[in-house]
Amino acid sequence: MTSIPELYTREMHTKYEYLACWLPSTRLAVGDVGLVARHRFRKLTTLSELGIPFTREADSPISDLNYSSTDYVAVTSDARPGASASDAVSHLSISFARSGATLFQASGCVLETIGNLPALEAALRTAHEDGTWRLKYVVVTEVVRTGPTAVLVAEHSGAQLDLQVSTGGLTGLLPVADATAKCQVTNRLGIAADVLAPAGATPLFNAVQLRKRLLGQYELVFRSDDDDDGVSDDDDSQGADCETGDPDEQNETEMARVTWADLARDDTDGPTNERALDLRRH
Repeated sequence: MTSIPELYTREMHTKYEYLACWLPSTRLAVGDVGLVARHRFRKLTTLSELGIPFTREADSPISDLNYSSTDYVAVTSDARPGASASDAVSHLSISFARSGATLFQASGCVLETIGNLPALEAALRTAHEDGTWRLKYVVVTEVVRTGPTAVLVAEHSGAQLDLQVSTGGLTGLLPVADATAKCQVTNRLGIAADVLAPAGATPLFNAVQLRKRLLGQYELVFRSDDDDDGVSDDDDSQGADCETGDPDEQNETEMARVTWADLARDDTDGPTNERALDLRRH
């Protein structure tokens, strides 16, 4: 049976081609280093703490993001046209018709990105050779940082969240996100995760991992939605690998993945520009 985190992270990856944090309230920054397992990023350290140099691109504003699971999420309000007094109160109800159905609204989004991935790749190779970097580590290279944000995920069909909000806050295109600054939850039924963050969040990210290619060369690969190293809760969360023998040499060529070098050979501008444009289209 597919878990709620899997349903949510896969749905968001399909929509935006980014990895999604679970829980959605997880705070991330570019340069964070950790493990990805069972659709969850577990932070261990940072590139800076490991002494691995990296650069940052200028932050890039992107469009507001507004998504809900097709035909499975309904948002209703009892606000009346013209009722915009600052002290007027309305009720906002969000209902879900299946397990894992998602409502995602985020305004004022900015893309934060690590620059010069080939240089980072070279630095990680050196760190791997001297034992500082393990192949299970992933590094966060892109983060979508948002303004006021609402992320709701249903535990089961029939889930519902009811809010009491200022009527004036329901005039925008993102009513649930806009209501986060001044709202009160009046009913919460069957909700697996709810993030009502007026100060913003970091719900979407991208990460890379150093992997051994078929010809023995270590290159950065982009993590995808279904990559999972199977790290269990019993594994050493400080980064020690638990296999016998030489763990960093095992299971590194099991599937072909797109690398930074592959993208360069295709004469593209790299993943950052492509994803930023994709987000602006939504």
